Amino acid sequence: MLLQIGEFAHLVGLSVRNVRYYGDVGLLPPSSVDPTNGYRRYEIDQVERARQLIALKACGLSLEQIRLVLDDQLTTQQFRTLLEATLVDLEAESTRLDEQLQRAKAQLEQLKRRMEHPMADITIKQSEARNIAFIRREIGGTEEIAGVFDQFFELVSFEDATGPGGNVYHYFSDDGTSIDVEAVIPVADGYTPSEGVSVRRIESTEVARLTHKGAFNRLHEAHAELMSWIEENDYTVTGPSYEWNLVCTPPVTQDNETYVTEIEVEVARK
Repeated sequence: MLLQIGEFAHLVGLSVRNVRYYGDVGLLPPSSVDPTNGYRRYEIDQVERARQLIALKACGLSLEQIRLVLDDQLTTQQFRTLLEATLVDLEAESTRLDEQLQRAKAQLEQLKRRMEHPMADITIKQSEARNIAFIRREIGGTEEIAGVFDQFFELVSFEDATGPGGNVYHYFSDDGTSIDVEAVIPVADGYTPSEGVSVRRIESTEVARLTHKGAFNRLHEAHAELMSWIEENDYTVTGPSYEWNLVCTPPVTQDNETYVTEIEVEVARK
């Protein structure tokens, strides 16, 4: 029994266009072709070959690999080796796509947060001169900053602060695995620190300032935006960056969107 191309395509679950294509490349040649009109006809026993082709294509095999399998040019062991190698490639591709998916999701969430919580304007100001009590540590990542503050508040009383406390960053490696940071609070003239705590004065200087309204775990976005602005507006960084915690209610968490943090970076015109 000969089947017209439309019947055959419907029977095997392919489009007529795909049946023609696979015929043209020699994977699914028609049983006969009418010389007068070019109509293609297929034998009923070609259905199984077509279904094998579809299954192998779905496994990720190339057309040349499919040809070898369908034409019995591979031993069972060679076919197994081919499938095992294909599986390794597919797993690697799946991992890569999953990583891309996660990055795309992160970018989308970042964009949504920016739309919901737009950054404040960036301005050039003269910073406030102040005395600070501080401890300085070199840490291996931002997740260790909370531990620095735990150490700090074992040595100082928050009641001695004359304004919002925060962080001073002297060095931040590109990969974030080496950070030179101070935990600080502003203190009055004549403040006597306890052992392990130092005091110094920060003089007024020109800074680029941005007020971040949102969680601590989004501060890196604000820092990135501020640094881009500094570069794009022909300024250069001349000193450390500061985070002053204007609103930070206990218990302190990384995802509290009610926090307000003022970020300052010492700058000068290029």
